[in-house]
Amino acid sequence: MAAVPSHLAEPIATVRAFASAGGAERVVLLVDRGEHSDALMFDCDGLGAVEVTEDGEESIVEPSTPPGAAPRALPELRPAPPSAIAFDAATGQLEAPLGVIANLAAGVLALATAFGGRSVASVDFPTRDPDQPLTIAAREGDPIIVASGEHRFELPPEALR
Repeated sequence: MAAVPSHLAEPIATVRAFASAGGAERVVLLVDRGEHSDALMFDCDGLGAVEVTEDGEESIVEPSTPPGAAPRALPELRPAPPSAIAFDAATGQLEAPLGVIANLAAGVLALATAFGGRSVASVDFPTRDPDQPLTIAAREGDPIIVASGEHRFELPPEALR
């Protein structure tokens, strides 16, 4: 088991912690490295395996490999069970317990802003229909996007309050 390079350790620990706390199927984090460098991409599945893309090179960090760092602090996530979240593709109606989507969206935004710059986070959460996850994407200063299937909506900022 190879050690995780120190510059990757904290983001790997953070996406794993987010996936676990949020019950996410997938967490993708693009960490901004400045105007003249490509972002680092961390793609974590729900089991803790993380695919890292750095300068066009991909590597996999297995779930059993300790990251070597603690995750960054994020707000408490209060996910609902997948059976409580439903999306009707025909009408575009989202069904979830009060406050769940706002809490998850605030968490995704906090994940993106935890690494500064133009970092972006996108998270797939399970729903009642296992083939139709709910995706929430965020970047500081941009509208939060909630999507399922081909439907995409902007979450108004007041929804996070």
